Amino acid sequence: MVRAPAWRRVVEAALRAARAAVWRLGPDAGQRVVGGREPGYRPWDPEVLAVDTAAERAVIRALVASGVHGRLLSEEAGERPLGPSRTRPASRASWAYAVMDPFDGSLLYRRGIRAFWFTALGLYGEDGAPRAAGVIDHLNGELVLADTAGAVRVAGPRARPAPVRPAPTAALDGACLEAYMMKPAFLYPTATALRPLFERATLVLGNGGPGGFADVACGRIDVYLAWQEALTEVFSAVYVAERAGCVVTHWDGAPVRFRPDIHALHSLVCSANPRLHDDVLRALGGITPPTGLAP
Repeated sequence: MVRAPAWRRVVEAALRAARAAVWRLGPDAGQRVVGGREPGYRPWDPEVLAVDTAAERAVIRALVASGVHGRLLSEEAGERPLGPSRTRPASRASWAYAVMDPFDGSLLYRRGIRAFWFTALGLYGEDGAPRAAGVIDHLNGELVLADTAGAVRVAGPRARPAPVRPAPTAALDGACLEAYMMKPAFLYPTATALRPLFERATLVLGNGGPGGFADVACGRIDVYLAWQEALTEVFSAVYVAERAGCVVTHWDGAPVRFRPDIHALHSLVCSANPRLHDDVLRALGGITPPTGLAP
């Protein structure tokens, strides 16, 4: 039976299994389109690649092998039971919501662009309390992991865990920002609405999803602006930023709470520290949220 101190090890094992599956598959096989999403779910991203399902299945196998069971919420498999169909143990210590983004960066992968390939996994209790989370970079093997003890970075396959440190940047002026803008459905409305913030920045990185939370946690980026992001892209990794000491709220400053609704969309601000976060929220106060993306 899985107990609380083991949750981070469970996440790490699952993410390493996903990376092994991705590289074992190889690009020729991985780039094949093997399915589509349910009608109305992520219409701007309709194709499922073999690499998506390979990473997802590897994580599921690793979770089940670790004794985890409960409810899976994943970008490819959707929402379904996790583990064998059986009566939950009386302690329920091994039951979890497993929120997964199996392979973030599928379109880049399909085009042979070696950038922003991630798998992310967050585990939550039945009460919605986070247990552990992590993000793995398939290109360099970096792992960023979090549990109740804090957040750590494992720089590569043989590296030792080291605490992560968000940037000390205290103001929006000159900060490095991140917001997902690779697909046109996100690019135009995001760039238009957030132009007042972008013009004050030194750098705007057009990525997002789980990698955005890891970037702020590790001090590479100062602020990640998530707009209309799916549950699987937020709650697979937001705990990493929270345990690193970052501040994460909705755009209006409201707190972020996990609810197991796979169709929910979230617009969040993740900042390296409270002072910077306050500055960003003040700037967002005069901005109308982007429009134009159908849920």
